[in-house]
Amino acid sequence: MALAPLAVADDPAMAGARLSADFDPIAAIWLGYDPGHEAFTADLAQLLAPHVPLKMLVRDAEAQARAMAVLRSRGVNALQVAFVQDGRAPFFVRDSAVFGLDGRGRPFVVDFQWTHYGWTNWCRRTFAGSRARALDCARTDDVETGALDRRLAGALGLASLASPLAIEGGGVEVNGRGTLIANASLWRERNRGLSREAIEKHLLALPGMRKVVWVPHGLAHDPLHRATIVGHYVGWGTGGHTDEFVRFADENTVLLAWVDEDEARSHPVARLNQQRMQANFEALSNSTDQRGRPLRVIKVPLPAIVERAVVLSADADTAYSNEWTATSFPARERRREGDTVMQLATTSYLNHVLANDLVVLPTYVAHGTSPEREEQVRRIYASVFPGRRVVFIDAMNANWVGGGAHCATLTEPARHVLAT
Repeated sequence: MALAPLAVADDPAMAGARLSADFDPIAAIWLGYDPGHEAFTADLAQLLAPHVPLKMLVRDAEAQARAMAVLRSRGVNALQVAFVQDGRAPFFVRDSAVFGLDGRGRPFVVDFQWTHYGWTNWCRRTFAGSRARALDCARTDDVETGALDRRLAGALGLASLASPLAIEGGGVEVNGRGTLIANASLWRERNRGLSREAIEKHLLALPGMRKVVWVPHGLAHDPLHRATIVGHYVGWGTGGHTDEFVRFADENTVLLAWVDEDEARSHPVARLNQQRMQANFEALSNSTDQRGRPLRVIKVPLPAIVERAVVLSADADTAYSNEWTATSFPARERRREGDTVMQLATTSYLNHVLANDLVVLPTYVAHGTSPEREEQVRRIYASVFPGRRVVFIDAMNANWVGGGAHCATLTEPARHVLAT
């Protein structure tokens, strides 16, 4: 099924409408397709298929055929997977749409504005000394990508509700009952020119939203696009998506990424993360949910830092590759082709996936994290998601380009009315 041309969006039934939480019952999980991530997609599909219906957003018929072959290679019945084709379909489908439920329990889509992860701002920052280069960098053909959420709603026969705010799905963290946790630096970066107060006003205008809890920072190793973190350490990320460091486990319980003390003493990026997560912890500890109840904050250890040496090359093809060039950095940093930098992967257990009775966590034992730390994480998740089976998946291929398992999945809520 191909997506229909963009149509005028209809407002959903507003009485009782709300944005849905990941821990609520779900009707399906969406996956994307990209040739560079086939093994990861196959692993996800194989784990998820027994627990939830699968749907896939693919770019064209050729991509659909290849995706079906990948699914069949892992024993997944591709004929039971619903496919939707769109020329702008991303691999990280989480960022393409945000779902809610109206007052009758019917899903709808929130149409946030699209900035290609703050691309124009990255260009302005990277080429601060040259307005012409910044403008040339900022030229993108993402207009149609920005309308993808509305086209998806039309293809599914769902209403959509437009918001003037710009954000991606990975930056929207809600408890499904009226509270949203917002990374202040991320929302301000995506909505340049708007104060935090103005952004909060628009957030509270979203269906069912009653409370915004602000935290100041995302993870240091999740910078905006390709960027320097500190010194010769660099990263490739979203600029602070909440699904990397803070997640609701239920209406009142919040999981927060936490840093190992020894690692904070020995690594400058871990030290930055420790400072940031401590500030987030203080903000969360002093906050309440929509009912005025203090939030219950549970610290989840971060995996050991994963890094690798990267040589800057003028011939690098940086489009979703692991190659880097000196032009990825502002001129003031004086990077040169041939320089070596240390890239950190955007690693975090918080980039998990909930699929009804299943929890899918990334594993990092093969990448330097101790089995003891990962077992501690498993026990935490088993305790906050009782009755769900906890399984692990290697997401490192996605971590190197700022993504993970949650980024590569999109949760479509089941039709149901929330009891009040």
